[in-house]
Amino acid sequence: MCSQIATHCKSAPLTALKSGLHLPEVLSALHIESLDAYAGAHPDWEDQLLDQALRLYPIPFREWCGRSICRRIAFMYAPLYEHDNLAQATHANMEELFGTANVRCFDHLARIGRAGKLVGADGSDRYLPHLERLDLPIAFLHGAANRCFDPESTRLAYDALCARFGKEQYTRHVIPGYGHIDCIFGKDAAKDVFPHIVAHLSRH
Repeated sequence: MCSQIATHCKSAPLTALKSGLHLPEVLSALHIESLDAYAGAHPDWEDQLLDQALRLYPIPFREWCGRSICRRIAFMYAPLYEHDNLAQATHANMEELFGTANVRCFDHLARIGRAGKLVGADGSDRYLPHLERLDLPIAFLHGAANRCFDPESTRLAYDALCARFGKEQYTRHVIPGYGHIDCIFGKDAAKDVFPHIVAHLSRH
């Protein structure tokens, strides 16, 4: 199973903008080594200032909520889920799923976004020359509303693998109304998404 991203990458517009601006490199130059999605129950003045500044971060109106952790997640990664797809308990306890992230990870993701394909952390083309390693049954899942990696990403991967090895062992499912990771922990994922996973694993 491969969810949301594979060998190729087409970033959503805001993610592409952050990658193009080399934002992770700017953070590293400022000696910021990590970012926290959750400021804790008693945030200090710096965290409070960041949370106020992130109120200006462009988030679709329908995805706006009062939780600072959701704004931080959107800034650090992208809007990763459709709020309507979350159970209330999941949304209320998002800090259990997101914590501290290393800026070097974001730098690597930005390099992948700029290259439009998987590359090494140093930008080297070390993966796609070995596409034969993916000559195996793979089912791709992608949320149609993904605002981190455009659904075109897995289509490019699917097409490349089918062209190289034939269509018999590859499938791709675009899930209407779902974003990036709500395909996994959305309140209705068990009926909307998981049957595709079960069918693929059962078949192979």
